Amino acid sequence: MTPPILPSLPPAPHRVPHWFALSYLGALVVVSLYPFTEWEFNGQPWLDFLLYPLPYYRTAFDQGVNVLAYVPYGVALARMFRPAWLGVLAALGLGALTSLVIEIIQLYLPMRVASNLDVLCNAAGALAGGLLATLPWTVRLGRAMQRLRRRWLLADNSADYALMLVALWFLTQINPANPLFGVVVMPEGLPQPFESPIADPALFLFLLEAGGAMLNLTATLLFIASFLARRRDYAPVLGGFFLLAWWFKVAVAAAMLKPVAYFAWINPHVLAGLALGGVLTWLLCHTQRLVQSLCALLLLGLAQLAAAQWPLVAADDDQRGLFRWAYHLTNINALSEFANRLWPWAALACVLLSISRQLRRERW
Repeated sequence: MTPPILPSLPPAPHRVPHWFALSYLGALVVVSLYPFTEWEFNGQPWLDFLLYPLPYYRTAFDQGVNVLAYVPYGVALARMFRPAWLGVLAALGLGALTSLVIEIIQLYLPMRVASNLDVLCNAAGALAGGLLATLPWTVRLGRAMQRLRRRWLLADNSADYALMLVALWFLTQINPANPLFGVVVMPEGLPQPFESPIADPALFLFLLEAGGAMLNLTATLLFIASFLARRRDYAPVLGGFFLLAWWFKVAVAAAMLKPVAYFAWINPHVLAGLALGGVLTWLLCHTQRLVQSLCALLLLGLAQLAAAQWPLVAADDDQRGLFRWAYHLTNINALSEFANRLWPWAALACVLLSISRQLRRERW
């Protein structure tokens, strides 16, 4: 039997690459076409821009972003196909096709410019992702991660979807001006009038801001805990995740925000909510796994309810002065908003799948 030209991981007992690719495709569409307004066709033939000279206004930073943005997409696409060489071709073909379709749609948006260089950079990123998924050291790393996954997580494949969602969760924190684990954003600028359902408007805002952070932190940590195989792993995993989230915020703030705004993502209200969330998580981690799953389900819903009650509106212009450069602020906000809207519902579906499996096992 002829050995494969490219190494590959064994087929996965789930469809995580498919769902990751679909979610990532949604993120690419949102970032590329946001804010989805002022549609107007300029009459230019769809494929003419491919034959134009390369744009003279290109920058190394933009080209690097366009390449890197499609690398995860290429990895996921390559993992969807067997054998490995077909995965690489699929990553290149589908990645290039995705970019081409998005650029054509941008012809209908006056605020966007269709670029042949973007298609080339995106296709290069997808190809790099496809090749990355087949490199020998990547395959060895993937097998090592599979062993760790079997050691730390439940045997049920719902834990694989949960692991994917934990990775995607960091997209909800990509805007460094938004609070850590916050579900609402206190706008900058002039005070906004609003009607408070209680006598003290400041207390109402505090309850929503601190309560939203508490609910979101507890729900996220319980979501993770409900898929861990051993109770003794709760403290290191949940503590490590919180520290990683904290340092992720620090890193993106240092990269994007002006020095005076480095800690715009934290305030006393959010800190109070995080402290209460830590205590609540500690208490609920002593309950049974099914109770943890049900609590995570409930708290995810309550966090979204708190966000829906927030009466203030934060606009892009309010945050523009906090950033070192505001050119990509619209895209960052679009990605953050998309992730914050999608992630809770995906997590709810994952928890419901886990609960149904737990109830089925108990019935048997």
